[in-house]
Amino acid sequence: MSENPDASKVPTGSVTPDMKTDGMYPSHVGVMILPGLTLFPHSLLPLYIFEERYREMLRDALTGDRMFAIAHVDEDGNVAEVGGLGVVRACVANEDGTSNLILQGIARVTFSRVELEPYPQADIAIMNDFGDDASLAGLQQEIDEACRKVRAAGVQAPQGFDQYLAQIGSHGAYADAIASAFIAEPSERRELLEEPNVGIRMNRLLNFLLRQILLEFKDTPDA
Repeated sequence: MSENPDASKVPTGSVTPDMKTDGMYPSHVGVMILPGLTLFPHSLLPLYIFEERYREMLRDALTGDRMFAIAHVDEDGNVAEVGGLGVVRACVANEDGTSNLILQGIARVTFSRVELEPYPQADIAIMNDFGDDASLAGLQQEIDEACRKVRAAGVQAPQGFDQYLAQIGSHGAYADAIASAFIAEPSERRELLEEPNVGIRMNRLLNFLLRQILLEFKDTPDA
């Protein structure tokens, strides 16, 4: 497992969720295969890099555009078609050759021509959102209410999350932020990542949140 158990080693003072890239995306990137993780656009993921193949991948990324992708595997054990492209926002190299870093998600991508040597890598294409319009405002309000109930049940939001959420200008980015913060089930996170239709994504997100609220209610002794 390569997720960083100690994010305190990475200086995060200059890392904020609204940092943007210049819009120039590579056509071929290294791919870190982490079956239990999903990288949503704009989310921050702390990673601990220790495997030699991923050390080489990181070296190449840092000497280039600082980008690599996070992928999971499908039921057949193959790299899934959709993943998250990220950019290294902060990185600390350790004396033993390992590294601690912060990866910020910047886009959904589809993979093709996957290679596994000397480290996993693939051609990528950006997967753009569609169907994001004013008609989704009411659905966003429903998600807001569901989030309030989830948080009232004890689920913690990341530090600075409310301020970040207030700055978001699209329903798609809003849904990604909520999914990254409050949806823990890996299969549900993958389903949300893989859906480019914003309305469908938001409806699924609402259903997942409501299911979570129902489970919390059933676990309450007085329920």
